[in-house]
Amino acid sequence: MYAQRKVLAVVPARGGSKGVPLKNLRKIGGTSLVGHVGQLVRELGWIDRAVVSTDHPEIARTAEQVGLAAPFWRPAELSGDRIGDIPVLQHALQTMESIDGCEYDIILMLQPTSPLRLPDHVAATVEKLVQGNFDAVWTVSPTDLKYHPLKQLALDDDAMLGLWDQRGTDIIARQQLKPVYHRNGAAYALTRACLLTQSALMGARSAAVVIDTPMLSIDSEDDLNQAECLLNKQASQHAPQLRVRQEGAAAPFKTFVVDIDGVLASLVSNNDYTLSQPLQENIAIINRLHEAGHRIILFTARGSATGIDWQDVTRKQMTDWNVRYHALQFGKPAADYYIDDRLITLQEALQHC
Repeated sequence: MYAQRKVLAVVPARGGSKGVPLKNLRKIGGTSLVGHVGQLVRELGWIDRAVVSTDHPEIARTAEQVGLAAPFWRPAELSGDRIGDIPVLQHALQTMESIDGCEYDIILMLQPTSPLRLPDHVAATVEKLVQGNFDAVWTVSPTDLKYHPLKQLALDDDAMLGLWDQRGTDIIARQQLKPVYHRNGAAYALTRACLLTQSALMGARSAAVVIDTPMLSIDSEDDLNQAECLLNKQASQHAPQLRVRQEGAAAPFKTFVVDIDGVLASLVSNNDYTLSQPLQENIAIINRLHEAGHRIILFTARGSATGIDWQDVTRKQMTDWNVRYHALQFGKPAADYYIDDRLITLQEALQHC
């Protein structure tokens, strides 16, 4: 669950791709596109159910091997190349609610064709959906101003050249152009009501998470080759979370969920976290775990009891204190004690460095 909301992740992966046959089974970095989603889901412990929506037995088998459930078959009427995302997601949600006997609050679409996505991208998308009380949140990428809609051209039926949008005649300098964005397919998060009541992928109140790093939605052989190069480049640039494991190999890295106050920050009176001071010795241990390739998730109850938004203060502190982490999550319930069967001390964590 994420902030007391049940999350269903749906991986749409039909078998009838025409540009690249069985595209969702093609491998990048030794792992199929479906396999990359399975690896990602394992790092997002708050996803309650992750299922593949497919019409192909080999995709279903591969999905189950990488930890994605395949409890239903996508019907033929939803398997064509002119079927949109909405009916596919609606079918998956309604089928899983019938199978699981529950209602899901958040539907998360993770397309296999975006293998460069990171867990942080997905977490930020769901976090924004919840914190902003939006109907939907998409990940998007900035569009190069050279390809701005007001600079696009079109040919009419007589092959005469003209502007796609006549407002482009007023554009002289790029500074006049308002930034625009395009969907990159990394993550779509939407509420149950948005999908079922509004029947929309972009609801009445929608927002975006902007990803500035290179993203790619795979539609061709060239895209596959480019994704391989980008993935290898990213994996070599000091990003342990991007290290690629061969499909079926044992996972050598661990995920550590770390509290902030009392662990990384000094305890303060009256919950005034602006007075917090860094606990440098403990931060050094967390940074060592990060450098060893483990995934670090900071999980805090700041604001849970008071309703005060401490996100900006907390993020700035983590930056100023040089805390190395992969995700920062709010919404941990405020409590006097926490009971956990996987609790370890910082000193015990050092064994993993």
